[in-house]
Amino acid sequence: AFSNADIVIYNGREREMQMYHIAICDDEEYFRIREKQIIERYMAEQSCAFRIDLYPSGKEMLAKAGVPFRYDIVFLDISMEEMDGLETAKRVRELSAGAYIVFVTAYITYALEGYKVDAVRYLLKEDDGMENAFKECMDTITGRIADKKVMYRVDINKEKGNIPIDTILYVESRLHKVIFYVMEDELKEYYRYDKLDTVERELQGYGFLRIHQSFLVNMKHVKGVERYKMKLDNGSDVSISKKYYKRVEMEYIMRQGEI
Repeated sequence: AFSNADIVIYNGREREMQMYHIAICDDEEYFRIREKQIIERYMAEQSCAFRIDLYPSGKEMLAKAGVPFRYDIVFLDISMEEMDGLETAKRVRELSAGAYIVFVTAYITYALEGYKVDAVRYLLKEDDGMENAFKECMDTITGRIADKKVMYRVDINKEKGNIPIDTILYVESRLHKVIFYVMEDELKEYYRYDKLDTVERELQGYGFLRIHQSFLVNMKHVKGVERYKMKLDNGSDVSISKKYYKRVEMEYIMRQGEI
């Protein structure tokens, strides 16, 4: 269904005031405090409202997190006693599909485990470069949260309405129309009479990639790329043309390396 929200963005990003609830979970007090200080500086620079809670164990954090899960962002050490960071992350994911999980650890050997819980980043504990890594990570997370609030205008049966950009899986050009495939309670199709080139320009900066003369895909919903085919998280397949394949493959590989 269409939203009557006032925010309609064509070229550019607008952020509403967002209160960020953040948990830092680490059994080493030095790193709990260090991470808190870095995040506080970042939030002050961005003029963001926030609350940070510190926990020495995953078990304590889960006991106090509440239902529904109260935290938007969770920073987890992996090597902790009683319940390690990986197990804690699995429990977090059971409580919240939308929480942003970040692993902060001294051990790179666990990096691939982050994929299983949809971790945003895997940050190494080191004083040199640690603050910059945290800032880049927070840029990514706050950007994704902002994207969920950005609306895009489409028409259907002469009615104008707004849809969240984050829910658009892909856009197809067909017979002088651009068709938006949108995941709501089920996959729905909206359209407007326009060119795909115009839509591509309007959605620039929101994670959309041209993969075919007729297709523009939201990379946030891509689960796999194989020869001339892209698999989306709703099970759909979209064709990749030979002209765009190498670029698409490289973009997908780069995004997979983001955690």
